Amino acid sequence: MIEFAIRNPLIVNLLLALVLLAGVQSWYAMPREMFPTVEQDKVNIRTLFEGASPEEVERQVTLPIEQEIDGLADIEVISSTSNEGNSSILVELHSGADMDDFLRKAQNALDQVDDLPEEAEEPELSRLETRFPVISVSLYGEIARGRLYQIAEQIKDELIEIPGVASVGVAGDREWELWVVADPQRLAARGVALAELARALRQNLRDLPGGTLKSETGDIRLRGIGVAPDPQQMAALVLRSNEAGGQLRLGDLAQVELRLEEVQTLGRFNGQPSVNLTINKTSEGSTIEVARLVREFVAQRQPQLPVGVHLGLFSDLSVYVKTRLDTVKSSGLVGLTLVLLALYLMLNFRIAFITALGIPVSFLVAVILLHYLDYSINMVSLFAFLIALGLIVDDAIIVNENIYRHLEMGKSPAVAARIGTKEVFWPVVASTTTTIAAFMPMFAVGGTMGAFIAVIPVVVTASLAGSMLEAFGVLPSHAKEWLTRARERRQGRIDWAALNQRYTRLLRWSLDYRYPVAMLSIGILALTIAFAATRIPFLLFGHVDVGQFFINVETPSTYSIEETSRLAARLEREIYATLDEDELDTLLTNVGVMFIDFHRVRFGSRYIQLIVDLKKQRPRGFIERWIAPAVSLKFAWEGSRERSSPEVIDQLRKRLAGIPGIRRMSVLRPQGGPAGADIEIGVVGSEVAVLREQAEQIRSFIEWLPGSSDVRQDMDPGKLEYRYALNERGRRLGLTQQQLADAVRTGFLGLKVLHVSWNDKRIPVRLIYPDALRHDAAALERLPITLEDGHTVYLGDVAQIEQARGFNSINRRDLQRLATITAEVDSEITTPNKVIAQVKAEFTALPEGYKLIFLGEKKKAEESIAGMKRALVIALAVIFFILAALFKSLLDPLVVMFAIPFGFIGVVVGHQLFGFHLQFLSLIGFLALTGIVVNDSLILIDFAKRLRRKGWERKAALVEAGRVRIRPILLTTITTFLGISPLIFFATGQTAFLAPMAVSLGFGLLFATGLILLTLPCFYLIADDLRGAMGRDASS
Repeated sequence: MIEFAIRNPLIVNLLLALVLLAGVQSWYAMPREMFPTVEQDKVNIRTLFEGASPEEVERQVTLPIEQEIDGLADIEVISSTSNEGNSSILVELHSGADMDDFLRKAQNALDQVDDLPEEAEEPELSRLETRFPVISVSLYGEIARGRLYQIAEQIKDELIEIPGVASVGVAGDREWELWVVADPQRLAARGVALAELARALRQNLRDLPGGTLKSETGDIRLRGIGVAPDPQQMAALVLRSNEAGGQLRLGDLAQVELRLEEVQTLGRFNGQPSVNLTINKTSEGSTIEVARLVREFVAQRQPQLPVGVHLGLFSDLSVYVKTRLDTVKSSGLVGLTLVLLALYLMLNFRIAFITALGIPVSFLVAVILLHYLDYSINMVSLFAFLIALGLIVDDAIIVNENIYRHLEMGKSPAVAARIGTKEVFWPVVASTTTTIAAFMPMFAVGGTMGAFIAVIPVVVTASLAGSMLEAFGVLPSHAKEWLTRARERRQGRIDWAALNQRYTRLLRWSLDYRYPVAMLSIGILALTIAFAATRIPFLLFGHVDVGQFFINVETPSTYSIEETSRLAARLEREIYATLDEDELDTLLTNVGVMFIDFHRVRFGSRYIQLIVDLKKQRPRGFIERWIAPAVSLKFAWEGSRERSSPEVIDQLRKRLAGIPGIRRMSVLRPQGGPAGADIEIGVVGSEVAVLREQAEQIRSFIEWLPGSSDVRQDMDPGKLEYRYALNERGRRLGLTQQQLADAVRTGFLGLKVLHVSWNDKRIPVRLIYPDALRHDAAALERLPITLEDGHTVYLGDVAQIEQARGFNSINRRDLQRLATITAEVDSEITTPNKVIAQVKAEFTALPEGYKLIFLGEKKKAEESIAGMKRALVIALAVIFFILAALFKSLLDPLVVMFAIPFGFIGVVVGHQLFGFHLQFLSLIGFLALTGIVVNDSLILIDFAKRLRRKGWERKAALVEAGRVRIRPILLTTITTFLGISPLIFFATGQTAFLAPMAVSLGFGLLFATGLILLTLPCFYLIADDLRGAMGRDASS
């Protein structure tokens, strides 16, 4: 390859141009997103059971389904929530399970569940995806909600036609229904039961097939046409007739009317009634492009709307995507500039230029691979490119520096290119392979977190592979051609001779006192590890400034949807009074529904969720103020908000906390990765009363701890219930509990008799009692029940009725009931781990049969750390294997790898300097550090071993290796550090959550390099002493 590159520069340049063109095309073809789309190993089973209490849903729906699917293979956890009117079961699979196979088996299992209530709908089975909506559109105005719903349906049909849009969800809308409102007194007077009305409707409203008439002219289809779904025609439907010609019509007993279904949820946008549409993109669509097309649609559609009706935008993800991508790209541009400047100062212009040419080549090789594998450009992939920025020049630096060294020795450019490249071929291959080995085990991190970071090793591996190909296939050709013309010998601006003189003097001293130096370095490492374990808390993700947050409010369970709506309006007024126009962008209010996460939704009249979109914060850091606007070609600052989102949230918490009617309130803000609440603790057991008591004790305890906020538990008493059971008289009359339940359900909830076609839609026909009766608690006892003989009795005469409290919802985990306590923490005061430890210490003795389980960030952190431990062990094993193959020794690889833990000293120092907690991303940075540290160690030890094979004395060989290799070691260290330095020193706002990874990598490398240059030769000499003591060949 090297000889071919030197002899065929034209072919090399043509191939290079081809790679550049393919890479640029791939870059512009890739979609842009905030985070990677993660297909989770989770399955959701949702079943609707209208009107049923949480207890009924649990007993009649959730339990049968759980028991049926529990025996399936690959299941890790089954968790469920039984709400009023619906059951949601989440099945988490083991990492790597065959999802298609499991879905097929799960569907077969659901088909075997044959004892679900007739009123329950068929269970819906779906795979769970972490997919963020691109943008949301709100249709709002002070007009009748029915008219808003009609317009929203039209808007939805138009939005779905936009290229890149996969689906449009509508929230806050209501479906049309045909109501047959039966008068119970008239039914009783005529001796007509509700079941007779239902039967008549089913028999007369359906179009029924009659087969085919075989005629001489051909087949003729036969159809029986039912009564049209029109209120007047339905009212004329004959129920009974006699010989005298008398007829009993439906209109004599009931009123037929077209109505919207009863209010379950309400939406408001900026204080006005609204229907909200959420736009999801296809997997191939670009967040930025889809959002742009939606904004254009809204601008064009607005003039066509009726007076007083408006379209508004909120939760525009493209704004955050563009901001973050611009900031990360800006950081990359600054890092690249600093790398080029360092190369220019340390070498010279032409060699710096040849070295830097490998950067776009390496990146575009990675881009081509990402495009082929259907990855997107997002925050994680861009940060992977930032990590790679400092790494990909390492190969070129080592090769170029060695070519430069031979030029300094007086050789011609062609000879210098050939000899200098071949001389470092295997060390470069080994160092690149060890760096790749350090990143590849990230694939071993399973679950959602593993999928979230999977793009990092893909980017780094592809970039390093491209860098190595460029270093051996392109660089020698350019060095020969350009240095031939340049004949440039001028060194850089740094006096390497003086630096070498000081370094070699210090290195000789270290080698003379190698045992004290080694013990001192080991002691510092031990103290650092002890300090980190006891004094630096661990978090999964840190909090950063966000542009959106959620205010979740629960009212007393007795509140109706109207009372909750009035409280929501009060909260809106307080928010408008607290935030000025430079801070608040939009305010969306949901009444009757609360979205918890991707798969958990709570319904009920007691819930309020306010979604606050803030305006962009005024740029604060150097990158955001000066570089990002230039990169995005805006050349102007964006953002008017001065206060950070935590400051805004703290003020709102205080202002809203004392408002009457709020039973519980929490403020949630999205985090910098796929994580949920800071603290999530579960109590598992069987009896609801005991679970509620334990959960409330834990909630009160956590609420008392400093730094905790938004503490809640989910076992509060639910709505007031009227419970009825058949009494002795009812049994004597031959009634059953099912007949009572059917009568009550039909009268108060309404019986969906059938579905009919109306205006190109399928709408239900609902048989129900009048509103006045259904809204009167005393009317329950007077509910008429028609017996088989036509006589009428009343519910209060045949049933015992009593009041009780039910549940808002019933949660289960692995077939046991579960109470959950959640909380957020202020990381400046405490951490989730500290709070968990205090809870463990306080609640050591739970009642028999009950136990604590730890979910949320605690569980995710444990899983992440376990995954990283596996990844680190694999990385170290692979690196050891590569080094052992290169050195043909088992001891020398251990010496080289001994530098890895010393990088942890820099990790801890860096986190302390910047005031960071150790985070998951800090561990990712340290994992990436292992390969880079090994590279520097390998360059030094490999050269020393070469000299010893030539007959050099061991100390002299180490000193000479240090003198010759200090320049490439410092160059690779400085360029790597400078490449990520913008994220270390200037990360603010949207990119701040990436800073811990950059600090781990940057400061770990700085400290490890210093120790490599001074202490690694000492450890090598000590290992050599051991070989000598064991009588082995010390020169090998």
